[in-house]
Amino acid sequence: MEKVCVKYSGVLPLLVFAVIFIPSGVLAKKTVDFRNNSCHANTKSQEYIGGIPTDLLTSISLAETGRWNPKKKEMFAWPWTVTWGGKGRYFPTKQSAVNAVAELQYSGVKNIDVGCMQVNLKYHPKAFRDLDEAFDPVSNINYARRFLAGLYKSTGSWIQAAANYHSTNPLLNLNYQTKILEIWRKVSGVSLNNLPTNPSKDPAYRDPKTRLAQMALLNSRFKARLEAERGEKKGKKARRQLEAWRKARTSPNLLAHTAAKIKAKLVQRQKSELKNDSKNFSKKRLEQLAKGRKNRYFFQR
Repeated sequence: MEKVCVKYSGVLPLLVFAVIFIPSGVLAKKTVDFRNNSCHANTKSQEYIGGIPTDLLTSISLAETGRWNPKKKEMFAWPWTVTWGGKGRYFPTKQSAVNAVAELQYSGVKNIDVGCMQVNLKYHPKAFRDLDEAFDPVSNINYARRFLAGLYKSTGSWIQAAANYHSTNPLLNLNYQTKILEIWRKVSGVSLNNLPTNPSKDPAYRDPKTRLAQMALLNSRFKARLEAERGEKKGKKARRQLEAWRKARTSPNLLAHTAAKIKAKLVQRQKSELKNDSKNFSKKRLEQLAKGRKNRYFFQR
C-alpha cells in the first residue's frame, strides 16, 4: 500500500481528493517526532492483555501504517494514518486525520482504513462511537486485538488469523502473510522456527484460489467481527455500570434513601423482637403456672 505525507488544511472536501494526485516528492517535507509513538506502546500492552503472541500485533501495525524514521533507521507505526482509494496518507495530527475522514464520509466515501491498525470503517461500522475514538490508539488497537483473537478462534492459527485480518481477498492475504512473517521475524529478533507460525488445520485454506477458501475467509471475518463487537459492548456496559455506581454512591438522594431504609429495617427488627419476646413471655408464664399446679397436686397427696 503506497503512502504519502499530507499537509491537510481541512477547508473543502475537494482538497482532500486533490492530494491523491500530488506526487509524494512534491509535498513539503516535515520533521516528524517519533519519540512519543503511541502505537507501539499500545500494541505491546494489548498483546499482553489479550494473550496475543509477542510482537504479532506490533508487526501487523507496522505492516499497516509503518513509517520510516531516518534518524533511528527504523519503521514506526503512525497513528494518524488514513487509507482510501488504495493509498495510505500520513496526517500530521489526530485532528487533521479526523477532519479528513469526516470530509471523505461527507463526500460519500465509505471504504476507509483508520488508525494504528487500519480498522476499516465500512466493514466494522460498530467498532467505534465516533472518529475521535476510532483514531484513539488505545481504542483502535483494543478493537483490532479482539478482532484478531476472533480470527484465531475460527482458524486455529495465528499466522492465518493475521492473514485474514488484512482483507476479504485470499490471494492478497497470502502476500500479506509473507510480509507479516518477515516483519515479525525482524521485530522479534528470533527465527521463524521459534514463532507460532503453524498453518490452519482447516483444509479450506490450502488453496487460496478456490471458492472454498473465499467462503472460509468471509466466515472467519464475520464471526471475528461479531466477537469483537460483543466484547466491546460488554466492556462498555461494565464501564457504564461502574461509573453509575460511583456516581450513585456519593449522591445525596441515595445517601438519604439508604439511611431511611436502614432505619426502617431497624425499627422493623425491634418490633419483631418485642413481639417474639411477648409470645415467649406468655408461653413461659403458662409453663410456670402449669408446673406450679402440678407440684401443688403432688404435695397435697
